[in-house]
Amino acid sequence: MKQSEPKTLDALAALIGARIQGDPSCLIDGIAPLESAKPGDLSFVTHKQYRKYLATSQASAVIVGSEDAKDCPIPALISDNPRLSLAKAAKLFEKNPMPAKGIHATAVVGQGCEISASASIGAYSVIGDNVQIGENVIMGSHCSIGHDCSLGSQTVLKPHVTLYDNVRVGAHCLIHSGAVVGSDGFGFANQGGTWVKMPHLGGVVVGDQVEIGANTTIDRGFLEDTIIGQNVIIDNLVQVGHNVVIGARTAIAGCVAIAGSAIIGEGCLIGGGSSIAGHLKIAAGVHITATSGVNHSISTPGIYSSGFPAKPAAIWRKNAARFQFLDNMAKRLRVLENIMRSRLQEDE
Repeated sequence: MKQSEPKTLDALAALIGARIQGDPSCLIDGIAPLESAKPGDLSFVTHKQYRKYLATSQASAVIVGSEDAKDCPIPALISDNPRLSLAKAAKLFEKNPMPAKGIHATAVVGQGCEISASASIGAYSVIGDNVQIGENVIMGSHCSIGHDCSLGSQTVLKPHVTLYDNVRVGAHCLIHSGAVVGSDGFGFANQGGTWVKMPHLGGVVVGDQVEIGANTTIDRGFLEDTIIGQNVIIDNLVQVGHNVVIGARTAIAGCVAIAGSAIIGEGCLIGGGSSIAGHLKIAAGVHITATSGVNHSISTPGIYSSGFPAKPAAIWRKNAARFQFLDNMAKRLRVLENIMRSRLQEDE
């Protein structure tokens, strides 16, 4: 990614809070991975697996941690947190054209709405009654906002976002295309073999600085609200059930499913493809690794895993065939342990 006006390494260091090693007047006009970088590009080492490219990279400079700086053959920006410095540097090369302020002529706006004059409402968007839209909100085309919703200042909705009624989104949020917030939860009662739908009367509350990925769904609460805390980041294709509470600063990777009424603490990390059963409580600071199934509450911070990693098919089939014998083996082992315990007691 290139930009029109090159920056000196000295200027970049000041902008991202890094220390310079090498020529401070080195000019940078782009950013690229080590293995594909060209002269003029800034590159980065954010993981040890990329160190092997340092010796041969054509980048003009590189962001590194202090442990990699001593072996770096090119000018460097030394950071205590290279990944964070990379994020700040990449932001300088981001190109987001600002849409025109105001309401597009094709948009439909309901009664009793309060829309800031600095907001941008895209083409063919539909806004229900009694909606509040804050300063500098950007709503892409074909968005649908239900009744009694609110969007905090600086929040961005990409095209084709849907908010049902009674959804409150905080400031500085980003919701990607295809996301649906406030749909009915999966709640039914059974009457003689027939499913009877339970009406969902709650809403959804989304805190400030939240990002919601493309095609993610967040269900409204049954009687109370579903709550997404501040600075939560949610990847694409995530399902959040009704009455779920997600604590601040939690990160949820793609294809995670969280069943209704689960409560997830602050600062948790939930790996992709994981599932969390309903009505559980997950303590703050819990890290659930990818594809894990969580069926019990977790009260202690730490790293938790379940499931089986991929193996060659022949080995997996042998292991799968043995699963059915595990219970019998456990019973036989218990018998042997009791026999050994009795013999040790006799010897004493």
